[in-house]
Amino acid sequence: MVFENVFSNFLANFNNFVDEKYILSDNAFVRSGKWSLETAIKFPLFNRKKTKFNEVNRYLRSQTGDYSMKITGSGVCDRMQYIDPKVYIDMNDGVIMEIYDFVEEMETFKGFHVFAIDGSYVEIPDHPQAREEMGVPPNNGVETFAANARISCTVDTKMDFVISSIIENQTADEITLALRHLDDVKNKIDMNNVITCYDRYYNSTEIMLKTETLDSYYLIRGKTSTFKKQQQRMDNDKKTDETFDINLNNSKIKRFHDEGLKKIARKQKSIQVRIVKVKLKTGQTEILFTNLPKEIATPEELEQLYGERWKNRNRLRQIKKQIIHRKIQRKKTNHNRTRLLQPHIPIKPTNRNKTWRRTKNNTKTKRNSKIHL
Repeated sequence: MVFENVFSNFLANFNNFVDEKYILSDNAFVRSGKWSLETAIKFPLFNRKKTKFNEVNRYLRSQTGDYSMKITGSGVCDRMQYIDPKVYIDMNDGVIMEIYDFVEEMETFKGFHVFAIDGSYVEIPDHPQAREEMGVPPNNGVETFAANARISCTVDTKMDFVISSIIENQTADEITLALRHLDDVKNKIDMNNVITCYDRYYNSTEIMLKTETLDSYYLIRGKTSTFKKQQQRMDNDKKTDETFDINLNNSKIKRFHDEGLKKIARKQKSIQVRIVKVKLKTGQTEILFTNLPKEIATPEELEQLYGERWKNRNRLRQIKKQIIHRKIQRKKTNHNRTRLLQPHIPIKPTNRNKTWRRTKNNTKTKRNSKIHL
């Protein structure tokens, strides 16, 4: 019922997004014609993925009521290049904000939304414009460079949909993107009732501190080398669920990415981290770091919550399949945004650092990021 109400309201207020601020050229949509601004903005939302000529004419005729009207696919592409993709990001954000106003109708864990943040490398269309947008060097006579980027997203594991997503230069590291996700999500949803799950590549006191500044909760799969002294003390005392004060010393703080968090860390000097060791059916021990109180989640519940982050991996696989088949239709402009993802996926390329390594087939790609505590 919640989704019916939300999308009914969205369609009723659709004209709020038919705004000139989403036009990328002063000369576009200045005349009335077959393909108006409203028609253009609506088109991706009603696209049935059929052949271009049939699809655009079916859509155009349904919008105008004139079943003799025709338009060419190239004509549509020419007009669509002047629509700023931010209109779809704003639509998506508005829908998400409205959905989370109906908390009582959503699936949660004891009233907490369970999110997961994860990322992956992805192959992008091997097109000069896409390569430039993602900071991939041009191929030359000596070596070639893989047309890759990094995608990252935040997924509600209980409701199984994307809350926030980014496509970025493949040299962007996981921690930076995770921090950007947290800043993005906090503007849409009350973070007080959110538990965010991460895998062990996000072992970072910076993420822990960032989450605490948002009055929110984290659940991170730990490594045996992280908080080693504290883990050794637990083993000596035969404990499996203990909370420790972790010092925020200079060696940790200097690895922070966010200058604001560095100031907070120097002032706060420590954070409390709950370390939980759970025995799996395989006989292995899983280490979890969290700030969730024991009265909210038992070790068994924490292990179950962490297991739900695999829904994020499924979403990443779906997005990766879509990206490689995206067609590049936009001409280069001062406001260029390559349409690599579906309209509901934000595109925010900023990082242009380049760190490359050679693979067996003489293709260069990014080195794996190393995260230190």
